[in-house]
Amino acid sequence: MNTFVTMTENTRWMIVDDDEQILLLLAAVLKHMTNAEVECYSSPAAALTAFHATPGKYELVITDFDMPEMDGVELCRRMRAIAPDQEIFLATGSGFFTAEAAYQAGFAALLNKPFPVSALHAALAGAGLDTEATSLAA
Repeated sequence: MNTFVTMTENTRWMIVDDDEQILLLLAAVLKHMTNAEVECYSSPAAALTAFHATPGKYELVITDFDMPEMDGVELCRRMRAIAPDQEIFLATGSGFFTAEAAYQAGFAALLNKPFPVSALHAALAGAGLDTEATSLAA
C-alpha cells in the first residue's frame, strides 16, 4: 500500500509499517500536527526503493521494527548508507529496544507502541521538526 496524504509540497515524511491500519492512523495524526506531505508504505522494500530514487526528498522517516522482508533496523541501515544524515524514528511494540539501543542502531528517536500523541509530538520537537500544536498533541 502506498498512500499519500498531501498537505504541502515543501516537506515530505515517510511512514513504513506492515500494518495498514497503523499507517492510516499515524498519517491522520501527523496531518493534524504538521504541514508535511506524508507517504505511507506497508512494504519496507517499496519504501527503500522510493527513498533510493530521491533520498533528499524526505525530511523524516518513521518505521516499524518487526516487518516481513526486512526489519526496521535493516531499513534504517540501508537508508543511512544512502543518506547518512537522514532523520529516522523507530516506532515499535516489540519491547526489545531501549532509547539507547535505538540510538546505537541509527535511530534519532524511539516511540514505543502504543505511544501517546504527546510522545510523538515530543520526538518531533526534539528533532527540531516543525509541528503545529493541536488538541491532539495535548
